[in-house]
This record gives sequence, structure tokens and C-alpha cells, in this order.
Amino acid sequence: MINYQGGFVRRGLLGEIILKLNSCCGLDPYSAIITLSLISFILLIGFFVIKLKKGGYTLFFLPFVIFLGNPIIHDFWVRKDILLVLIFILIIHLITRRTRPNLIFVNLSLVVGILIHESIAFFGFPIIFLLLYSKKKSFWTSVLFLFPSLLVFFLVLYYKGSFYISQKIWDSWKAISFPHESAEKLNIPAAIDGLSWSLKQGLLFSYHTLRNFQDGIYAPIGWIVIIVVIYFILSNTDKLNIKLLGYQGYNVFSKTIISNLLLLQFISVVPLFILGWDYGRWIFLWVTSSFAVYLILSQRELNQLFPQVISNATRKINLLLTQVFKGTSILLLCLLIGFPAHSWSLTSTINSSSFIIVLKFISRVIELIFTVSGI
Repeated sequence: MINYQGGFVRRGLLGEIILKLNSCCGLDPYSAIITLSLISFILLIGFFVIKLKKGGYTLFFLPFVIFLGNPIIHDFWVRKDILLVLIFILIIHLITRRTRPNLIFVNLSLVVGILIHESIAFFGFPIIFLLLYSKKKSFWTSVLFLFPSLLVFFLVLYYKGSFYISQKIWDSWKAISFPHESAEKLNIPAAIDGLSWSLKQGLLFSYHTLRNFQDGIYAPIGWIVIIVVIYFILSNTDKLNIKLLGYQGYNVFSKTIISNLLLLQFISVVPLFILGWDYGRWIFLWVTSSFAVYLILSQRELNQLFPQVISNATRKINLLLTQVFKGTSILLLCLLIGFPAHSWSLTSTINSSSFIIVLKFISRVIELIFTVSGI
């Protein structure tokens, strides 16, 4: 819903388009947002299902909270993250499917993504730069190729917003009726009000995480364990029982390549973990972008993509984790792993695990049966 009614500001492109379409064509903003979000999610599911089946890989990990189940379980499927991943996928296709990447289309797609939400720059720029460098073999040529996108990225960082802009944006939507409106309509919602936050206010969330001992667990340790477990699961997906979904894959992921991608993309999204505490969303961007690149590029392209420091690091990490998780079932980890949408809470971690979600669903069904039967 962020738009340009208070002046140019980060994250305003999509909201401005929807507002203009409402003014000129009577487009219902609520329906447009829900429809766009739903179509985007269906397209993303379709991409991973088709690519995984075509490559002969397991589909089993897709519905878990560590992957496509994340937006549903943490209720952010109507946010911009899914659309950003789709734009990222388009950019990777534009770069890899041409001998000479088209400067205009690559930058146009990346600029649109940045103007929708600047987070695409964090998980997109490093891998996009490496892809360009692998083709052009020149650092400065690759930088110049991405200069338009880099310029827009720095512009949205500079025009980050203010209280005045937040108020003007919120005022621009007041004449439009949305379903499920609360009595607090006069208050600017956090997503829009966040434009007025200073860097210090944004970093306070990370500071609170560093001081969080909720449920007797130090939050950073809890998140480190979760991220390590997710990395271990996704770098060992070939060990999942793929017959459980009735689909027999015939290929296994290259552990070296997928590990390199997971480490590179995690390093890329670390700034997001520092600047905001929507950790569930950052994990989604991390894992989906990693697997998207793996499924689009050829093994030959991927093998020559990574700096040696990444390959050396993942080799050591994998050796260590193999010993730590020796004898542990990947399937069991998939069922038990969970994590909060933000901050830290042991209750949220447990409640987001697939085992608990299924258990609660079965309990509700049994409760409904007893209610209907009058027992």
C-alpha cells in the first residue's frame, strides 16, 4: 500500500500503480492485492514443482515451513516477498539464457523489484554480479552493467521516508473502504509507519533480539541453531524418503553446489537479519533464491560460479555438520523444525513445526466430529 503520494520513497511503486488504477478504472485495491498475491504464490509453486520434477529431484521438502510452507504458516503470503522471488527468477533466466545478457531487460526487471521492495537488492545483487562476472570476466564491466540498478538502490536508501510521507500515504487510502477494517483505522499501520523510522529505530529490533532470553533461551543461539538445521536439511534433501509423495525422483542434489548457494545467499541476506526482525521472511528469501538459481543454471555454470573461499567454507561446514547430525533422520528434522515469524519465542517455534500443525489439525477434526455428533 506504500505509494508516492507524499513524494518519491522506497517501496512505493506497486502501491502507486494500484492507487492509480483505482482512480482511473475503479480497481478494488483489496481484491487486486489478494489476487496478485495468490497468482504470485501459485506461479512460484508451479516453478518449483515443474523444475524439481523435470530435474528428477524430490518434492518432499516444498510444503514445510523451511520452504513454501513458510508464507502460509507465518501469514505473509500477501506481502511482496513472493513477487520479489519471481522477479529474481526472471532476472536469472534473462542472464543465463542469453550469450550476452540484455542490459536493458536485466536492469529494468531489477529496478522494478527494487522499487517494489529493496530487499531484492540484498539477495539478488551478489549472485547476479557473479553470474555477470562469469560471462564477462571483468569486475568493472560487471559493475557498469548493473550501474542503473545500483543507482536506484542507493536512491531508495536515501529517500527512505519520513513521518510526513507516511501520513500522506495513509491519508491517500482513507477514502477507500477495505474489508475487516478495525476501529484503529486512524492509526498508521506499522508497515507504512516504518518509513518514518530512523536507522537507529530499525536497529533497535536487532538490539532487542540480542537481549532476548524469553523461555530461558538466548534468542541469537536459538536462531543460529534453526539456521544451521535448515542448512543441513536443504543440503541433504537427497536423503528424504521421496516415495512418501508418490513421486520417485531419479536425481540427487549436488551437495557441494547447493551448499555453496545456501552459504552465498545466506551471507547476502545477513544485512536483512541485522536491519529487521522479520526473520521468517528473510529465511524464505534465502532458501527460495538459493534453490531457484540451482534449478535454472546448469551444473557446468554453477561449478565455475563460486569464489574459492565459499567452496572451502562449505566443505568444512559440511564435514562438521555430518559429525554433529550423525545418524539423524532428515525426515524427522523436517517434521520437527519450526521457527517464529520474528523475534524469538519457544512457543512460536514449536507451534510452527509440521508435527504440531498436523497434530492440531487432527485434534480439530476430532473435536468437530464430536461436536456434530453431539457426543
